[in-house]
Amino acid sequence: MGSNSLLFSINNEGKVYALPTSGSCWREFMYLGIEFKTLSAVPHFLWAVGGDRQIYLHVHGLEIPIRVKEESYENERWLPLEGFSGRLLPTDRYHFSSQDGTIDRSIDRIRLPSMAWQWEGDWQLELTLDGEPLDHDGWSYAVDFPAQFGPVKQWKSCVRRRKWIRYRKFSAMNSWCAIAPLHKDPTQEPFIDVSIGGNQIPYASAGTLSVWAITAQGRVMFRAGVSATAPEGLKWINVSIPPNCDIKQISVGPTGLVWALLWTGRAIVRKGITKDNLSGEAWLEVKSPAETKLSGLSVGYNVVWAVSSDTKVWFRKGIDGNMAGNTEAAAMGSGWLEINGNMTHISVGINDQVFAIGDSSKSIYWRSGITASELTGKRWRIIQANMQLSRTSSSASLISTASNPKHGSLSLLNENVVELKTGLHLRNSWEESHSAPIENTLPLKPSKEVKPKKTMNVETIDLTGKSYETTLKNPRAWSPVRSVGSVVGMEAQPDSDSSVFDVDSGMFFDEEVSQAAWGSCDTTWAFVNAGACAIDCLQVPHWFSDSHSAYNSDMSAKWRLEILESLKHRYNQELDTNMYQLAIEEKGWTRSCEARMVNESNTSEDCILSLYWHASENTGTLSVFQPDGTIKFIINLGEVTSVTSSSEPGSPRLSFTIPQHNKNTIKIQFISEMEQEEWLNIIVDIISQINNLSGKPSPNSVWAVSSSGDILNWDPTPAKMIAEKNGIYTKEFQVFGKDIVNGFTINLNNNFTPGSMLKMSGCLYDEIKRFHINLQGPEVQKQRHKIETEITEIPFHFNVRFDECIVVCNSKKSGQWSVEERHELPLKPGQEFSVKIVCDNEGYIVYVNDSKFCYFKHRLSPESVTSAQVLGPLRLFNLEYTSNSVIIGPDEMIWRLMGGYLRKVESCENGIVWGVSHDHRAWVYTGGWGGGALKGISSTDGIHSMSDTQTYCVYENQRWNPLTGYTSTGLPTDRYMWSDATGKHKRTREHTKLLSRHWHWISEWMIDYNTPGGVDSDGWQYATDFPAPYHGKKVFTDCVRRRRWYRKAQIITEGPWVRAGSTALLDISLWGNNKETIVWAITLAGDAIYRTGVTAATPAGVHWEHVNSPHPLVAISTCDNVIWVVGRKGELYYREGITRENPGGSSWKLIEAPKYPIAYTHKSTIGAKSVTLTMNSAWVLLSNGLLAVRTEVSKEHQEGKQWKYLTDCESLKQVSAMGGCVWAVRADGALLRRLGVSAARPHGVAWQPVLAAALAHVTSRACS
Repeated sequence: MGSNSLLFSINNEGKVYALPTSGSCWREFMYLGIEFKTLSAVPHFLWAVGGDRQIYLHVHGLEIPIRVKEESYENERWLPLEGFSGRLLPTDRYHFSSQDGTIDRSIDRIRLPSMAWQWEGDWQLELTLDGEPLDHDGWSYAVDFPAQFGPVKQWKSCVRRRKWIRYRKFSAMNSWCAIAPLHKDPTQEPFIDVSIGGNQIPYASAGTLSVWAITAQGRVMFRAGVSATAPEGLKWINVSIPPNCDIKQISVGPTGLVWALLWTGRAIVRKGITKDNLSGEAWLEVKSPAETKLSGLSVGYNVVWAVSSDTKVWFRKGIDGNMAGNTEAAAMGSGWLEINGNMTHISVGINDQVFAIGDSSKSIYWRSGITASELTGKRWRIIQANMQLSRTSSSASLISTASNPKHGSLSLLNENVVELKTGLHLRNSWEESHSAPIENTLPLKPSKEVKPKKTMNVETIDLTGKSYETTLKNPRAWSPVRSVGSVVGMEAQPDSDSSVFDVDSGMFFDEEVSQAAWGSCDTTWAFVNAGACAIDCLQVPHWFSDSHSAYNSDMSAKWRLEILESLKHRYNQELDTNMYQLAIEEKGWTRSCEARMVNESNTSEDCILSLYWHASENTGTLSVFQPDGTIKFIINLGEVTSVTSSSEPGSPRLSFTIPQHNKNTIKIQFISEMEQEEWLNIIVDIISQINNLSGKPSPNSVWAVSSSGDILNWDPTPAKMIAEKNGIYTKEFQVFGKDIVNGFTINLNNNFTPGSMLKMSGCLYDEIKRFHINLQGPEVQKQRHKIETEITEIPFHFNVRFDECIVVCNSKKSGQWSVEERHELPLKPGQEFSVKIVCDNEGYIVYVNDSKFCYFKHRLSPESVTSAQVLGPLRLFNLEYTSNSVIIGPDEMIWRLMGGYLRKVESCENGIVWGVSHDHRAWVYTGGWGGGALKGISSTDGIHSMSDTQTYCVYENQRWNPLTGYTSTGLPTDRYMWSDATGKHKRTREHTKLLSRHWHWISEWMIDYNTPGGVDSDGWQYATDFPAPYHGKKVFTDCVRRRRWYRKAQIITEGPWVRAGSTALLDISLWGNNKETIVWAITLAGDAIYRTGVTAATPAGVHWEHVNSPHPLVAISTCDNVIWVVGRKGELYYREGITRENPGGSSWKLIEAPKYPIAYTHKSTIGAKSVTLTMNSAWVLLSNGLLAVRTEVSKEHQEGKQWKYLTDCESLKQVSAMGGCVWAVRADGALLRRLGVSAARPHGVAWQPVLAAALAHVTSRACS
């Protein structure tokens, strides 16, 4: 259920009400002094026919205003005497034109489409071209029209152009907007019905909508140009109808399918409706059910429901929304099926859910049990939601607590629930029209603040950021004839107006009108529409009272209170248990199952798993046996750092990360998904108990998301509390059984900064000749005849040479040894010894057998030390590493599954965590733990239903054959004819399987007409060969082509996350401290927005504020009011002028692009992919997976000073940084941590592998 999901209805007084799926009370829409007859809705857009028989539009629930960018290119040509001039050749393009020059776009002729729009600022020049800055006049130059334009003027540049941009905004948000009539006299041809749909037309561009209407003269009108960015459309088109067809009702489905109902009770269907022809081709007649006449109908995605004049309900079989525009059978269906129940009106909503109005009760019913496999449902359930009691409503239709004594209070309602078990061508004529907001419906600031009154049944809203707006009393409806001089653009602002609108629902109520708040009602409903209502069948809204939760007087009876009091007294008595024996001996328990162990080559072998757990001893083991019973190995669950799902279709698997195990990662494949989830639940629970992990993690946690959508968390707080001793952190390494002769290396996770110490003791062999201790830097790959690794930096080399009777101290830089420092030999072969190396600001102090031995001055920075090596014929007794900061290695990081399913998460230091799902919805962490496969592992507090949608894509490839044309038979060296995007992996539609039982398909395979690069009418892209740049128009040299097919799947699960608004997001960034929390995001359309009202108490905030962006954006990062963004073409910008008084800033400024110092064969520049800001630097991930670091970033110099490039950089797909904590996800999904990051070395020293798992995202923004 989405936060925008609304069920609309009209009562017998003509007032519009809305019931949100997230609530349980009807809310009245703004009353205009005009009654409504009928309405139709899709999410955010509501069309209605008023009592004056004119059409009204209401746009609501949009957190981001509708904005459209107008563009005009000013073109000039160079003339010999005049220079560059606006006087062009007759064959040239217009002086002001579109980008391709074919359309005249004179600035003075570009006007607002209607009175519902207003300009945002004046015309401005765009001063960048593909991410590169232009001169102050914004000109770009080329040889001629058309050609490739560039920012630099050359001697051969004969033409130039510059782009002017201006934004316009839809100013009639959250208010009724009148759509102009067909004629100057509105009464000449009034409307009798309107319907909106088409929001899921196959292959249509995003935001497409379809609006149809019926006039009193029987004409069918189609509204051209309606979309999410042009909600009022452009003009009405008259659609011809067959003779002797008098239409009284029309219905449009989500796929654009149109059914119309005649006054004679027959139905006709519009065929040929596609993305290229939204008004269709011709009408087809559908026979009515036998011996009856239809009185109402409604079209869904794959269904058509109807009611007949005898109040019977009918279901149309054989409707296929995806194919309805191509085949008549899919549009018409195959036959009628009678459904039990007696209804007078019916409406189909999202997911083909059905609502109806009962014949006798005039109540609204919902058809439960409707799924994709069972479209007819099971039974009718009456909706019993409380009603907003308004003085404008008739007292005859409402029951108040004063007049109905059976209601003890508004919070205790118990009503009896009644349930019913259970061919002509188009002829167009165009007419101009405009639209404008209703007069006096745009809220004005009142003279005094109005505070909402508390009532007993008002919902407590948590984590949703909802608010309300009031309206003026008795407003006068706006008439299209009197449109001149209407007030436009006075939109309600939550911060400035005391009348605040609900951004999630767009519903309003008058504070004085709602004196009775909410109450039960017996309203007579006349109309219902579910086009904007999405119901989750697994989590039904709180609209029904099937449980009959009546008030029980025994709850407060005297006898019951006495029993409770006696039980309390008994509970407080102390009980001596020493005299009793143990009833059950405390023992552990075991669990076993047959499974398969997956090898590195992805082959598997049979095995038997045996899990042992002893709760009182807090120990557990996982044993793996051969099928014959011989043991393979035993895993101590206390050494397991992570358990994640690594399933493949048909192969349910778990991956165990054990750093101290020789295999590091172990994969187990289970027989069934049920068994895999049970084992996952148990093992996660045991590991959490062993490591004392439960509930909400600390604010300084690191969060990660796996490629399968699982959310993991590492909380450093337990390790910090254990390791600290008087402000000094010490880590002791396990040296027993280690091979010191061939070299023993330990990782120094905090480098070897001043204050660090390495201490060891052991015994020398009698035959010893030499041994050494190295404080060394990271390994570097060297390309010789093969790739090898070598340590080229050793800041300190301590070499004890018994064969020369000396000790040599030295350092290695860039692979070359420096000058040796020699000292006398302090040790003898065969003796016990101790060595302690202490680092200070000037050098290293070496103690041998507790006596100061030597001092070695720094030649290389000690921050470059990442490991220590001991090599030689000796045996170690102990080895300790001491640092001033907490020492936590990868083997001590316990990654806990948190529950839920997301694409990415972002956190900040005050504990607020946001997430973004694959379908671009925003979620906020509630502080819980569990849900889904982890159900029952913790309490259900904060656990909510979650859903996500993913798109599967396959590519169909073909090669041109001189004899047969394009064919699916390629060359032996070609890619697979059905493949992924790279062509290296075979992918077919038939063999594409869902990952688990929690997924289900929500669409069929369809051609993607929005593939980057453009496509032709059949979805094909062309190129000279595989692989090559693809384009949409075939040319003579094109020998290959491809097209992309896609299919959508949905997962339904649970987790400790709750929806935050309804705006679709591409990226999000958080920053916070003890005083404030800043949340910025990038919308799916590429706009920058920031969230207001985000605090620890209200982590979801209040609403989004929009920030004008000259270019589409793809990524964002914020830190202490410094904002960096990445443009769609890889350019970088920062936001200027951000203050507490002006949190949105003033303008965007271009940042110098990074120029990586590595030669590349292709000519294209390397653009940025993402960015993450710290207090003094910016880490920028480039499109090729390499990293660049911008240093000296501050509030005073937000653009930074210079670029540093990581020469040891591996190919990365994501990076996150804050302070000295820099984490990244490698291209293969491994998790890395950057060592040695400091103010002196902002780009760090080396990457340290942390977790060998298939990860997709990590955030360390909460690290301090």
